[in-house]
Amino acid sequence: MATVSEIQSLNEINYKSKAKIYVYALLALFLFVTGFLNFFPIGDALKTVLRSNFKGAACNPDFDQIRIEWLMPKVIVSDLVLPAACMGQTGDPLKFSFVTINFQLINFSPLGLPFKIDTEMNGQPLSLYVVQGFGERMLRLKDQSLVLSRLEPLMGGKFKIAGNMTIDLNLLMSKQNTIKSLSFKAQSKDLQFPSQNLQGFTTPNMKLNDLYIEANSENPPRISVDKIIIGDQESPMRANFKGAIDLQQDAIAFSPLNLSGEVAFSENFKESLPLIDMMFQSFTQKDGFYQIRLGGTLGAPKPSAP
Repeated sequence: MATVSEIQSLNEINYKSKAKIYVYALLALFLFVTGFLNFFPIGDALKTVLRSNFKGAACNPDFDQIRIEWLMPKVIVSDLVLPAACMGQTGDPLKFSFVTINFQLINFSPLGLPFKIDTEMNGQPLSLYVVQGFGERMLRLKDQSLVLSRLEPLMGGKFKIAGNMTIDLNLLMSKQNTIKSLSFKAQSKDLQFPSQNLQGFTTPNMKLNDLYIEANSENPPRISVDKIIIGDQESPMRANFKGAIDLQQDAIAFSPLNLSGEVAFSENFKESLPLIDMMFQSFTQKDGFYQIRLGGTLGAPKPSAP
């Protein structure tokens, strides 16, 4: 058994540890990187890179400046401008007053680095959660409230829509940006399509009020549409559909439809559009609803008898 004097002598030994050296090295590296990023003109350098790489390209993004905040780690891009060509459209560019990328704690489902992206486009605030995992990416919109008229630039400004909508989206994508799983819900109580000219045809004002959509996918590219409910007792049109959409990610408008359901029109609406009765006279009616199957594509639906 060790004596008291032996124990005291052991306590007096000065053990050398390399841990302090590593801590000091990491601290010095962190301070150097922080100082470099704070004082180096990142925005100007990135602008130069973008302009040289996108010179002559239709999709050539631009911004005012980029800055980094360290207290709650985030990157802030101000006055971001995306040409419509970046969305595969023509027309005015999309303008974002700011884009903030917040770095958050590690995520375990999927395992990866999570970010929260906040922005404002055309006066519409948007919040999106992104998790960059190993070989996959998750996108999450959680009960996002939208003023639909502010999103018209996303549709090229050629299609008018009004009202408010709440969207909940959970999307998992592969490294190749193909859908692995999808859960989607959308709801509105004041949906409206103002009178507009579509392909030379002037549509009447349609105040549909209610809209509810629920869809999911565990077997992409097929999207299972569980519910599409349109209109209420005061609406010019009421409809109820379900079925499937085979989503073509590179050309969404050409995605094949296979939906079945029913639709009814108010008397006032049929009087404003006399062609309605002519178009649906061959369809079976049940309790005032035409029984319909929707085929064709998302961009050009084709109604037929079920």
